[in-house]
Amino acid sequence: MKYEESNLVELKRLLDDDMKSEIISFLNSYIGGTIYVGVDDDGSVYPLSISQKDENESKIINWIRDEAIYPNCSDYVKFHYNEDDVLEINIESGKEKPYYLKSKGLKPSGVYIRYGRNKAQATQQEIARMIRERDDIPYESLISKNQNLTFITLKNKFEEKGMDFGNFKLITSGFIIDGKYTNVAYWFSDQYQVETKMAVYQGLSRNIFRSKKEYDGCIISQIDHALDYFDLCNEIRVVINGDPTRKEIPSYKKRAAREAILNCYCHRDFSRRSNIKIEFFDDRLEILSPGGFYDGLTLEKALNGEQSFRNEYVVRLLYKLGYIENYASGLTRIFDEYAFELDEPQIITSDTSFKVVLPNKNYNALYKQPQNHIKDNNVEYDISGLFHKKE
Repeated sequence: MKYEESNLVELKRLLDDDMKSEIISFLNSYIGGTIYVGVDDDGSVYPLSISQKDENESKIINWIRDEAIYPNCSDYVKFHYNEDDVLEINIESGKEKPYYLKSKGLKPSGVYIRYGRNKAQATQQEIARMIRERDDIPYESLISKNQNLTFITLKNKFEEKGMDFGNFKLITSGFIIDGKYTNVAYWFSDQYQVETKMAVYQGLSRNIFRSKKEYDGCIISQIDHALDYFDLCNEIRVVINGDPTRKEIPSYKKRAAREAILNCYCHRDFSRRSNIKIEFFDDRLEILSPGGFYDGLTLEKALNGEQSFRNEYVVRLLYKLGYIENYASGLTRIFDEYAFELDEPQIITSDTSFKVVLPNKNYNALYKQPQNHIKDNNVEYDISGLFHKKE
């Protein structure tokens, strides 16, 4: 068997007390994971003696029996020695999050979560999120700290779509609970302050900006601005080679980018005070949303049409306004758009973020080997730097 670390796999040579925090981090994740004990970081198997194997089993049993990890996690932690004589600890996502070290208590020093391939202490904000999700209290339905809200942008969008904003039901749409505005009302208000950040970089890194924009206010306005700025930055390669019409090749598939951008606003974790980021590099477009897959959903399940709703009221309103279809088909369409291209999109996800990376179709012709663009236009290039049309 090949052993390799990932966001779902942890390799450990020996079982020590730090392993309790590793187990907790998987219990507190949405999809769990596996820890292999008796394997070096490079994936090579480290043989364990009989006494070490017995000691490992005793440790895990004691951690669970004595509730060193709290609440009780015995239903979600299973272990055995596999065919390589490696201790395999399989951890499911726990149903009573947050799990924590009993000796530390329910505070950041005792609660651990997964950040990609690593574990980290949870913040108070993340602990609160897990408690809300455990108690089935959506963050969008909590009362907003800001109650002085206006909805001019939203009203204008209704009118643009030919709909009467006067018929918009604030209570059934989740905007008002017990006479007070909720978080979802705040996100659609003119007062919403967490920006969408957009940038165009020179080269393949974030060292040099070519341009940047930030948009705050109603998320409807942020969506419209983001889509417009994408259109502006989606560089078009034009080929004029003697054919009756010129050929225009966008750097990025518009439908794929639109789906990825809208996905940010539908499914982001608004409880994380972090920004949606849309960043253009010479070779790629990165679209980053705070918060990964929710409620045990995985990329494989999402591509098979399964759904989970972190922000149900947001999804409903964006569907009503015609932005989305709400059939869990967005990610599939992204990949379908690139089905006949050499490079396909990438999706990089963790408990804290969701990133879509779209390849620049024109990177090779416009940046890496610009002479190809010249040849495509039936122009010859010589070493003196002069250009002339082919006869």
